[in-house]
Amino acid sequence: MTATSETSNEQEAEISPRPSKTTVRNRRLTYLNRSYYFSSPEIQERLFPVLYEKLVLRHKSRSERIDEERASKSRTLTNVLLDAGDHVEKLQRQRDRTDEERSRDEARQEQERGIAEMTSKEVLADRDKSMELLERMVREKFLAGEDDEFDYSTVDENSDWDDWETLEEDFRAKYFDQESPESEEEGKGLTGETGVQDF
Repeated sequence: MTATSETSNEQEAEISPRPSKTTVRNRRLTYLNRSYYFSSPEIQERLFPVLYEKLVLRHKSRSERIDEERASKSRTLTNVLLDAGDHVEKLQRQRDRTDEERSRDEARQEQERGIAEMTSKEVLADRDKSMELLERMVREKFLAGEDDEFDYSTVDENSDWDDWETLEEDFRAKYFDQESPESEEEGKGLTGETGVQDF
């Protein structure tokens, strides 16, 4: 590598520093608020297969299931082929998984079963509450960066996901927090004085 290319790499690093943890979290929150990620049935089932069955599928009526079947049958040939390709790729990924990854998946599913057992009957019996619980868990998993199939760099390193209103509020709060105690003390000393001497 030449001295010129090393210099240009260093300059690029200076121009685009890695975003802070706060920036990353804010960008992920903005992404969640502007997308259907956490309410997507496909994502919910992929991230929490056991809980999806316990919290969502059990509440689907017969007519809803029939509608879903009709919708799947009315798909175009292109969609069918794309889905088939995705399925083959998924099977290949399953075959390529290491023993450690398989045991980790089993541990996650066991954890999900434990959560389902601890979930109150009131929540399990209520469709809306069940959905709220699952959506909250999907949000938390995404914010923690634990969706293995999501390319987080498209959000974390993309300033398009900056929420400028929130950033402005954070900047103001930080600015006022940094005001020196001395200036506050000076302000307190003048409180109540009129500038007119009493005789």
